[in-house]
Amino acid sequence: MRSVERDFRLLILAASAGSADGWSYFGFGHAFVANMTGNTVLLGLAVFQDHGGVLPLVISLGCYALGAMLGSLLTRNVRADTVWSRAISRTLLLEALLLLAAEAGWIAIHLRAGYAPSLHLLLATVALAIGMQSGAMVQLKIPGIVTTYITGTWTSLLSGLVRLLRQEQRPTIGQDPGFEERLLMQAGVLCVYFLSVVLTGWFFRRLLPSAGAGLLSGPRPTRR
Repeated sequence: MRSVERDFRLLILAASAGSADGWSYFGFGHAFVANMTGNTVLLGLAVFQDHGGVLPLVISLGCYALGAMLGSLLTRNVRADTVWSRAISRTLLLEALLLLAAEAGWIAIHLRAGYAPSLHLLLATVALAIGMQSGAMVQLKIPGIVTTYITGTWTSLLSGLVRLLRQEQRPTIGQDPGFEERLLMQAGVLCVYFLSVVLTGWFFRRLLPSAGAGLLSGPRPTRR
Protein backbone atom coordinates (compact mmCIF):
# COMPACT_ATOMS: atom_id res chain seq x y z
CA MET A 1 0.00 0.00 0.00
CA ARG A 2 1.24 3.47 -0.88
CA SER A 3 1.41 6.21 1.72
CA VAL A 4 -1.27 8.19 -0.18
CA GLU A 5 -3.75 5.35 0.29
CA ARG A 6 -2.79 5.10 3.96
CA ASP A 7 -3.31 8.83 4.45
CA PHE A 8 -6.77 8.61 2.88
CA ARG A 9 -7.67 5.83 5.31
CA LEU A 10 -6.39 7.91 8.21
CA LEU A 11 -8.68 10.77 7.20
CA ILE A 12 -11.64 8.38 7.15
CA LEU A 13 -10.69 7.14 10.61
CA ALA A 14 -10.41 10.72 11.90
CA ALA A 15 -13.90 11.42 10.53
CA SER A 16 -15.29 8.34 12.27
CA ALA A 17 -13.69 9.37 15.56
CA GLY A 18 -15.05 12.91 15.32
CA SER A 19 -18.53 11.63 14.50
CA ALA A 20 -18.37 9.15 17.38
CA ASP A 21 -17.37 11.92 19.80
CA GLY A 22 -20.26 14.11 18.65
CA TRP A 23 -22.66 11.16 18.79
CA SER A 24 -21.61 10.17 22.29
CA TYR A 25 -21.68 13.73 23.63
CA PHE A 26 -25.17 14.50 22.33
CA GLY A 27 -26.67 11.05 22.75
CA PHE A 28 -24.91 9.31 25.62
CA GLY A 29 -25.00 11.71 28.54
CA HIS A 30 -22.32 14.25 27.55
CA ALA A 31 -19.46 11.75 27.55
CA PHE A 32 -16.76 11.48 24.89
CA VAL A 33 -15.54 8.22 23.37
CA ALA A 34 -12.34 9.51 21.74
CA ASN A 35 -11.46 12.61 23.76
CA MET A 36 -10.33 11.10 27.04
CA THR A 37 -8.83 14.43 28.09
CA GLY A 38 -12.33 15.90 28.02
CA ASN A 39 -13.74 12.97 29.99
CA THR A 40 -11.03 13.29 32.63
CA VAL A 41 -11.73 17.01 33.02
CA LEU A 42 -15.49 16.47 33.25
CA LEU A 43 -15.01 13.68 35.77
CA GLY A 44 -12.83 15.94 37.90
CA LEU A 45 -15.35 18.79 37.70
CA ALA A 46 -18.14 16.40 38.68
CA VAL A 47 -16.55 16.18 42.13
CA PHE A 48 -17.86 19.71 42.75
CA GLN A 49 -20.75 20.06 40.32
CA ASP A 50 -22.70 17.24 38.70
CA HIS A 51 -23.80 18.02 35.14
CA GLY A 52 -25.64 14.78 34.39
CA GLY A 53 -23.93 11.96 36.24
CA VAL A 54 -20.46 10.45 36.29
CA LEU A 55 -21.49 6.97 35.17
CA PRO A 56 -21.26 7.72 31.41
CA LEU A 57 -17.80 9.22 31.93
CA VAL A 58 -16.61 6.20 33.90
CA ILE A 59 -18.05 3.80 31.32
CA SER A 60 -16.39 5.67 28.46
CA LEU A 61 -13.00 5.89 30.16
CA GLY A 62 -13.01 2.25 31.18
CA CYS A 63 -14.16 0.85 27.84
CA TYR A 64 -11.81 3.11 25.89
CA ALA A 65 -8.91 1.85 27.99
CA LEU A 66 -9.99 -1.75 27.40
CA GLY A 67 -10.30 -1.10 23.66
CA ALA A 68 -6.88 0.57 23.46
CA MET A 69 -5.28 -2.42 25.18
CA LEU A 70 -7.12 -4.83 22.89
CA GLY A 71 -6.13 -2.86 19.78
CA SER A 72 -2.50 -2.80 20.90
CA LEU A 73 -2.61 -6.54 21.57
CA LEU A 74 -4.08 -7.36 18.17
CA THR A 75 -1.46 -5.25 16.37
CA ARG A 76 1.52 -6.03 18.62
CA ASN A 77 3.53 -7.64 15.80
CA VAL A 78 3.28 -4.70 13.38
CA ARG A 79 6.78 -3.57 12.38
CA ALA A 80 7.82 0.03 12.84
CA ASP A 81 8.49 0.54 9.11
CA THR A 82 5.11 -0.85 8.03
CA VAL A 83 2.85 1.46 5.98
CA TRP A 84 -0.17 -0.71 6.79
CA SER A 85 -0.72 -4.33 7.79
CA ARG A 86 -3.35 -7.03 7.82
CA ALA A 87 -3.41 -6.96 11.61
CA ILE A 88 -4.43 -3.29 11.54
CA SER A 89 -7.07 -3.99 8.90
CA ARG A 90 -8.51 -6.84 10.96
CA THR A 91 -8.59 -4.67 14.07
CA LEU A 92 -10.36 -1.86 12.22
CA LEU A 93 -12.83 -4.36 10.76
CA LEU A 94 -13.70 -5.43 14.30
CA GLU A 95 -14.08 -1.75 15.23
CA ALA A 96 -16.44 -1.24 12.29
CA LEU A 97 -18.56 -4.21 13.36
CA LEU A 98 -18.85 -2.81 16.88
CA LEU A 99 -19.90 0.60 15.53
CA LEU A 100 -22.48 -1.03 13.25
CA ALA A 101 -23.85 -2.96 16.21
CA ALA A 102 -24.09 0.28 18.22
CA GLU A 103 -25.85 1.98 15.33
CA ALA A 104 -28.35 -0.88 15.10
CA GLY A 105 -29.02 -0.56 18.82
CA TRP A 106 -29.41 3.21 18.49
CA ILE A 107 -32.01 2.76 15.74
CA ALA A 108 -33.83 0.14 17.82
CA ILE A 109 -34.03 2.54 20.77
CA HIS A 110 -35.59 5.32 18.73
CA LEU A 111 -37.96 2.94 17.00
CA ARG A 112 -38.94 1.87 20.53
CA ALA A 113 -38.33 -1.77 19.73
CA GLY A 114 -38.85 -4.22 22.56
CA TYR A 115 -35.34 -5.64 22.23
CA ALA A 116 -33.58 -2.25 22.31
CA PRO A 117 -30.38 -2.13 24.42
CA SER A 118 -29.58 0.49 27.04
CA LEU A 119 -27.72 3.66 26.09
CA HIS A 120 -25.00 2.77 28.57
CA LEU A 121 -24.36 -0.44 26.64
CA LEU A 122 -24.17 1.51 23.38
CA LEU A 123 -21.75 3.99 24.95
CA ALA A 124 -19.56 1.12 26.14
CA THR A 125 -19.58 -0.43 22.66
CA VAL A 126 -18.62 2.79 20.86
CA ALA A 127 -15.90 3.64 23.40
CA LEU A 128 -14.47 0.13 23.07
CA ALA A 129 -14.42 0.46 19.28
CA ILE A 130 -12.70 3.86 19.27
CA GLY A 131 -10.19 2.63 21.85
CA MET A 132 -9.31 -0.23 19.50
CA GLN A 133 -8.70 2.27 16.71
CA SER A 134 -6.40 4.29 18.95
CA GLY A 135 -4.42 1.24 20.01
CA ALA A 136 -3.99 0.15 16.40
CA MET A 137 -2.97 3.58 15.11
CA VAL A 138 -0.21 3.92 17.70
CA GLN A 139 1.49 0.91 16.11
CA LEU A 140 1.93 2.80 12.82
CA LYS A 141 4.19 5.30 14.60
CA ILE A 142 3.36 8.20 12.27
CA PRO A 143 4.97 11.31 13.81
CA GLY A 144 2.41 13.79 15.07
CA ILE A 145 -0.65 12.06 13.62
CA VAL A 146 -3.31 10.34 15.73
CA THR A 147 -6.85 9.89 14.44
CA THR A 148 -8.78 9.81 17.71
CA TYR A 149 -7.34 12.42 20.08
CA ILE A 150 -6.28 15.64 18.45
CA THR A 151 -4.56 17.63 21.19
CA GLY A 152 -1.27 16.00 20.21
CA THR A 153 -2.01 16.67 16.54
CA TRP A 154 -2.64 20.35 17.27
CA THR A 155 0.63 20.57 19.20
CA SER A 156 2.63 18.78 16.51
CA LEU A 157 1.14 20.94 13.76
CA LEU A 158 1.86 24.23 15.52
CA SER A 159 5.38 23.24 16.55
CA GLY A 160 5.95 22.04 12.99
CA LEU A 161 4.83 25.39 11.59
CA VAL A 162 7.30 27.15 13.88
CA ARG A 163 10.04 24.81 12.68
CA LEU A 164 9.04 25.45 9.05
CA LEU A 165 9.28 29.23 9.52
CA ARG A 166 12.70 28.89 11.10
CA GLN A 167 13.90 26.77 8.22
CA GLU A 168 12.68 29.34 5.72
CA GLN A 169 14.69 31.99 7.54
CA ARG A 170 17.76 29.76 7.91
CA PRO A 171 17.67 26.93 5.34
CA THR A 172 19.39 23.75 6.46
CA ILE A 173 20.96 20.89 4.54
CA GLY A 174 19.27 17.51 4.80
CA GLN A 175 15.78 18.74 5.62
CA ASP A 176 13.27 15.96 6.24
CA PRO A 177 11.70 15.32 2.79
CA GLY A 178 8.34 14.29 4.29
CA PHE A 179 8.11 17.12 6.80
CA GLU A 180 5.75 19.40 4.85
CA GLU A 181 3.60 16.44 3.81
CA ARG A 182 3.13 15.51 7.46
CA LEU A 183 2.09 19.07 8.27
CA LEU A 184 -0.55 18.90 5.54
CA MET A 185 -1.74 15.55 6.84
CA GLN A 186 -1.98 16.87 10.38
CA ALA A 187 -4.02 19.83 9.16
CA GLY A 188 -6.22 17.44 7.18
CA VAL A 189 -6.88 15.26 10.22
CA LEU A 190 -7.86 18.31 12.29
CA CYS A 191 -10.19 19.64 9.58
CA VAL A 192 -11.86 16.28 8.95
CA TYR A 193 -12.32 15.65 12.67
CA PHE A 194 -13.84 19.10 13.18
CA LEU A 195 -16.16 18.91 10.17
CA SER A 196 -17.41 15.46 11.16
CA VAL A 197 -18.33 16.80 14.62
CA VAL A 198 -20.12 19.76 13.03
CA LEU A 199 -22.04 17.42 10.72
CA THR A 200 -23.00 15.19 13.64
CA GLY A 201 -24.20 18.20 15.64
CA TRP A 202 -26.24 19.40 12.67
CA PHE A 203 -27.79 15.94 12.37
CA PHE A 204 -28.86 15.96 16.01
CA ARG A 205 -30.20 19.51 15.84
CA ARG A 206 -32.02 19.30 12.52
CA LEU A 207 -32.89 15.73 11.57
CA LEU A 208 -33.56 13.81 14.77
CA PRO A 209 -36.07 16.28 16.29
CA SER A 210 -37.94 16.45 12.97
CA ALA A 211 -38.09 12.65 12.92
CA GLY A 212 -39.71 12.62 16.35
CA ALA A 213 -36.70 11.51 18.41
CA GLY A 214 -36.78 14.69 20.52
CA LEU A 215 -33.23 14.24 21.77
CA LEU A 216 -32.63 17.91 22.49
CA SER A 217 -36.10 19.18 23.24
CA GLY A 218 -37.49 16.23 25.18
CA PRO A 219 -36.26 13.93 27.96
CA ARG A 220 -32.57 13.09 27.79
CA PRO A 221 -31.85 9.59 26.41
CA THR A 222 -29.71 8.67 29.43
CA ARG A 223 -32.76 8.72 31.66
CA ARG A 224 -34.72 6.11 29.74
